[in-house]
Amino acid sequence: MTIVEQNRKGKGFQWADPLTKGAGLELKQVGAELHISGLLPLYETNAGPSDLVRQYEVARKHLTIGQQRTGKKSPHIRFANADTDDKLIAFSQQFGPVVAKYVYDNYQVPEPGLPEPRWPPRLTAHQDIQELRNERLIYRAALTLVMDLARPNFDFLAAQHCIGEIAAKMSDWPRQWEREQSESKREPSWKLKPESLERIEGLSSGSPGLMLPPNLDGRIVICELLNVFRSTIYPNLSEMHSSIRYGIRPLLYSLLRREFLYPREVAVCANDQCREFFEVERAGQQFCSAECSLHQRQRDYWKKRGKKLREKRVKKQSKAGR
Repeated sequence: MTIVEQNRKGKGFQWADPLTKGAGLELKQVGAELHISGLLPLYETNAGPSDLVRQYEVARKHLTIGQQRTGKKSPHIRFANADTDDKLIAFSQQFGPVVAKYVYDNYQVPEPGLPEPRWPPRLTAHQDIQELRNERLIYRAALTLVMDLARPNFDFLAAQHCIGEIAAKMSDWPRQWEREQSESKREPSWKLKPESLERIEGLSSGSPGLMLPPNLDGRIVICELLNVFRSTIYPNLSEMHSSIRYGIRPLLYSLLRREFLYPREVAVCANDQCREFFEVERAGQQFCSAECSLHQRQRDYWKKRGKKLREKRVKKQSKAGR
């Protein structure tokens, strides 16, 4: 998606503004749903912490000026790494729903006890937690593919696993499209074509072509995925915001498009108990943080040292038993 805010210097593009300045969006967990609320953004001030695209740009700027250990702050990295409900809730509280089941404002559903709706309108979205988990898995698999496509040694089997994850979870997208169309009474700005889903599903169980590049299937899947969220330029703020009223997923994939077209080195932390994505800040960096580096080196040391101690203890016990 081409973002109009590029032509509006200093302005943002976000699902909502916080109800209280300096706070996050209002979020309540109600059963299997997250109810997320905020103010309809009027784009009258500089972008704040809820602007996903601007936060991506800020994180990249910090990387280029040499600020250390900022490689996990970018929103697309945060979403891919959100492997617990608490992390997903924190992400949604800052940026809004990824794919909402239901969205309304206080003009559609009046607030109890008020004679007339307040301005600016209050937006509320219902986000199904399981759908949010699935979206995170799709996005992590897609980012893994994009990361691997930028490397010289492409792992076909690992890529096929990612493609299988994408195919299995995105099979629900046509139903979500129909739901959004029914709720909004208009055609959503994104759409997964049946033939695209069939193509991805077919590639999830294929084998490498003898005369074709090994990374071709991965490139096809990423292109099919990104083409679901077509690049669009909007003539006004109302149409621009309506494209993400039912979730910021189009914005997340606009960031993935940037990563695909203009690769930056992204790695998986070499700490066996972390394995989170991070943007590489210096040549040869293997760990996302100093703590992860220290903990992995300690484990490696004790694994090696412990083996020697065990061998020594067994040898001593063997001698004592003679």
